[in-house]
Amino acid sequence: MPATVEPLLRLRDLRTWFLTDAGPVRAVDGISFDLHRGETLGIVGESGSGKSVCAKSIMRLLDEPARIVEGTVSFRGQDLAQLDEAAIREVRGRDIAMVFQDPMTSLNPVLRIAKQLVEAMTAHGRFTPKAARERASRCSAGWGCRRRNARSAATRTSIPAACASA
Repeated sequence: MPATVEPLLRLRDLRTWFLTDAGPVRAVDGISFDLHRGETLGIVGESGSGKSVCAKSIMRLLDEPARIVEGTVSFRGQDLAQLDEAAIREVRGRDIAMVFQDPMTSLNPVLRIAKQLVEAMTAHGRFTPKAARERASRCSAGWGCRRRNARSAATRTSIPAACASA
């Protein structure tokens, strides 16, 4: 009998609610899934159905009054809820990342895109500042990012996949 492979990401009965004065708003109410290495998972639903709240729960990026009230999120067998802020910050960006839906809310419109890419690439120590600048320069060269700020570039097109995966 083959050994069971531990999932890369496992959610069990995850419940994330917004605890308001008017009572709880159940944004995510009991989602469970396993995601193994090499698999792709698509979560679809209407606007407001909890897709982004689920992703933010996994990464522990929830703003008040949102709170995980029940369930577990484990990554590589480690319960992410048990990590302190420094440890979860190490996981974010290095091991788990989120591509937000709207680049206009993800990018600072007054800074050049290349500068923002360099900051993201160096934040977790995967790239030296020099290597990140070279890579960001190659990514953005054909997209007008050197001469335009994030607002003008984001309204014309999305960030190329090569930059996002850097």
